[in-house]
Parts: sequence; structure tokens; C-alpha cells
Amino acid sequence: MKKVLLLFTLLLLATSILQAQDIPNNAAYNSRMDSLKTVFSDIMKEWNRTIPPHNVEAMRLEKEAKAHPELQDSLLAIAGRERETAREIMAALQARINSNSEERQALRDRYALVFEDAFPYFLARKQYTKDSLSVLLKSASAEIRHSRQGKALRKYIKNRQLSEGDHFRTFPCWTPDGKRFNWSHCKGKKVFLIHDGLWCMNHGLDKTALRKYLEFITKAAPDCFPLIVVDCLTLEELKATVEEFELQAFCVVSEFQKDAGTLNWLYNDTTTPTCHYLDENRAIMFVTEGIEPDVLEHQFLGIK
Repeated sequence: MKKVLLLFTLLLLATSILQAQDIPNNAAYNSRMDSLKTVFSDIMKEWNRTIPPHNVEAMRLEKEAKAHPELQDSLLAIAGRERETAREIMAALQARINSNSEERQALRDRYALVFEDAFPYFLARKQYTKDSLSVLLKSASAEIRHSRQGKALRKYIKNRQLSEGDHFRTFPCWTPDGKRFNWSHCKGKKVFLIHDGLWCMNHGLDKTALRKYLEFITKAAPDCFPLIVVDCLTLEELKATVEEFELQAFCVVSEFQKDAGTLNWLYNDTTTPTCHYLDENRAIMFVTEGIEPDVLEHQFLGIK
């Protein structure tokens, strides 16, 4: 029995050591990155040492060929071989540069979440497989894993993202008066959900443009319920947005998760504004980046 316990203890210890070795850290990252940078520097030194002499010699021979027409063919042939040699060296060194760059990028991806921000990886999540993101997140510090973006990234990995054809899942959000938004307010209506990006829609030229457009839409289609979801962190920011864009007459809400809310991790919005068009039963009919008047007015609301 004692031998079994001893073997079990040793097995646990060995597993812990292996796991500890697998966890990346700043020192390991810096050491490997410095090594790759040294390799890159050596490649560039070799580039500058080996390629120019062949090109210089080719230029000299080409000049000689012009000065001695009787030797032109032989001199140009030698010059051509010099340039071909330069191209071959260049191609070989470029392949090494590309390999070095790929390895450095892979190293950044492998180690980045250990000591960097989760935000760049959450923002660029569509460029990675969920398995890759999961590995990155597991290697991250506790502080990063429990950050807003770290939590959102974990939810993104664990959930299937919803899009056109899916049933819209509501989420807790709050209005500028600090009250929790009641989704029953839009029951039986077509919901035109605008996910942030208010500045992008008018480029800062006319802050009343969205209000005027929504006034036109709701007058032409009374069954339309515009819902504006603002990416911010505080109630004060939400109130300021309503005031700035004169949206008091419309429903403006926020999760107070800024760029890591449900619309980001569940609906995969990566740009703002992103618009979601929900029918009376909350089925997602369309999703567009920015407001598409033809989709909204004709396909969604049937305005003639």
C-alpha cells in the first residue's frame, strides 16, 4: 500500500512539473524572442555581405560590355550568371526571413496572453480557431482571464454564435435612468437593433442624423421598435451619449461591458455599428455592418 501511495505521489509530482514547464512565462518568451531576433540580424548581415558583390560585379561587366562590343556576348553572359547567383541567394535568404517572421508571430500568439491584454485577441477572434484561443486563454495570467475581455473570450469559446435564422436571446441591459430594460416593451414589434457606432454613422458631421432617420422610420413603420445598444462602462457615459445624439425619444441601453458584451461574444459583432433586424417573434432576419436602408426599409419593414 505504501508503495502504491509513493508511486501515486511521484506521478502527481511529475505531472505538476510537466504542467509547470508547459506554462509560458516572460523569461521564456524574451529568451526565445531574443534568439529569433539574433537569427534575423544574422540573416540580414549575410544578405548585405553576399548579394551586393554579385550585383556590383554584374554592373561592372555590363559596363565593360558597352565599352568592348567585341566581348559583349561573353561579358553579358558572365554578368547574367552573377545576377542569377544574386537572385538565388536572395530567394534562399528570403525563405529564411519568412520562416523567422512566422516563428516570431507564432511565439507572440503562444505567449501574448501571459502578460499582455486580452483585448487584441478578443477583437481578432475570427482570425483564430476556438482551440487556439482556448490554449491562449489557459496560458494567461489570472488577472487577464478574469478581465472583461478574458471572460468574454471564454464565453465566445464555449458558446455557439448566433446569426441570421437564429432566435435572438435577450440579455440584461439598463436604460439611462438606471433601470433594467424590460424586453417585453418590444413584444410583437419588429426590432431594429443598432449596436453602437453612432459616430461612424455620421462621421461627426451631423449628430442629429440618426435621430432624424429613426423619426422617419418609426413614422413610416409604426410597428418598428428601434433599440440602440451603446458600448460603455458607466451610466454617466450612457446619459452623455443620449444627450450628444439627441436620442431621448428612443430606447437607448447598455450592458456596461463596453466592447465585451453579449453582442460581441454571442452574436460575434466585431465592428460598430452592427445592425440586427428581429421579426415579431425575435427571429434574426438580417445582420448588417452599418445601416443598410434597402434592407431596413424595404426587405425588413416593407416601406414603399
